[in-house]
Amino acid sequence: MAVYSSNQHCVAKLLDLSETHSIVATQDIYDEQGFKLLAKGAEVSRDMQDRLLLRKLRAPLESSLSVRDGLTVAEILQGALELVDQNPALESIAGTRAAREILRDGRDLHIPPPLMLLMTCVRHTSADSFRHTQVVAALCAGIAADLEASAAEARTLLVASILHDIGEIYVNPDYITRQGHLSPQEWKHVATHPRVGELLIRSLTSMPQGVLACVAQHHERHDGSGYPARLTRKEQHDLSGWMAVADSAAALINRGNSGASQVSLALRIVPKEFDRSAADVLIRGLQRLKVAPQLPSDTQCVDRAHRLLAHIEAVGSALQAEAGKALSNPLVEIVGRALYLLDGFARSLRSTGILDASSLSGADASDQGLLEEMQQIVNEVTWRMRNLGRNIYLGVDACNDPAASEGMQAIIEMLDTAAQPGAAAG
Repeated sequence: MAVYSSNQHCVAKLLDLSETHSIVATQDIYDEQGFKLLAKGAEVSRDMQDRLLLRKLRAPLESSLSVRDGLTVAEILQGALELVDQNPALESIAGTRAAREILRDGRDLHIPPPLMLLMTCVRHTSADSFRHTQVVAALCAGIAADLEASAAEARTLLVASILHDIGEIYVNPDYITRQGHLSPQEWKHVATHPRVGELLIRSLTSMPQGVLACVAQHHERHDGSGYPARLTRKEQHDLSGWMAVADSAAALINRGNSGASQVSLALRIVPKEFDRSAADVLIRGLQRLKVAPQLPSDTQCVDRAHRLLAHIEAVGSALQAEAGKALSNPLVEIVGRALYLLDGFARSLRSTGILDASSLSGADASDQGLLEEMQQIVNEVTWRMRNLGRNIYLGVDACNDPAASEGMQAIIEMLDTAAQPGAAAG
């Protein structure tokens, strides 16, 4: 007989929600020994914490609970429509009649009660995460409308957009909300959330494969630089590429015009990273906005670009040295993929022309738009360096080979510290 342990972070959020909402058992809840912990119809309360956490259950806790007067799909998508009206960047992408119709029609979609209970937790515990979900839903509607997706594809995208980050409920909230830098070891816990979300939905519902794929793959990238499985384009579901574009842009667009100015560059800085058709939908929409420069002036960005390129080359040399050793097949693949991605970062940096400018003076130094784009270029490539370090850590950690881990640790640290002043000197 299968038994289930309750996740402490999920239980904490459920108990917190129980103080403002009525959470009831939809069936008798038993531990593995057959002892009834909660009768059908009984309400969950905070004094049950130890009972729910310390005992293994015969069924997943989430499958046996529902919330009265909880969140509905209609509320989520109505909120997305309201954000489209409020945010010029969102309006430029999802303000068309077709996109709004997708959102309005989606209000009738059904998501099973256990998942809506968890989404009610998201709204209750993190207003920012809930708003992000609504922004992603609006962007997915805009992409689906522009690319003339079928009704079934649009429904799949909407359901997946609502559920895509549900796995974060099971992650230590300190890692999700921390403002400072997460080490690769800490970030590994965050990186599990797409897979956790997929497994949760699969175990509690009979959602279609497209929804499961979009949830599991919304942080994957077409060039293999994403996570958690580092899948390439041919290994991904077609719609997950659209989801990845929407999710990546949402965090920036959620800031208003100050973030919208960065989206276009973020989606095109590495040409093979994102689904091109979906990225172009967002880029075209945002081109209609007139956005003033938002970043502070940084006349040293050309020097920063040269230091970043030197750092990329230093990491490449270290990886080449590692490639010359006798490595297991998984490590050969990890090193080869990393070298391919590093070469792409260097080409992207060179193709912008920023490295050809020996200095900024005169009219260039006062051109805020030029300065802002140069800063964004450096920032975007720097972020991808750090992300590559995290993904190498995930791959090496999965090999469970201490010797391999030791050999790659210096490279991971080089990538993780790419943003620090003077990093290229190492």
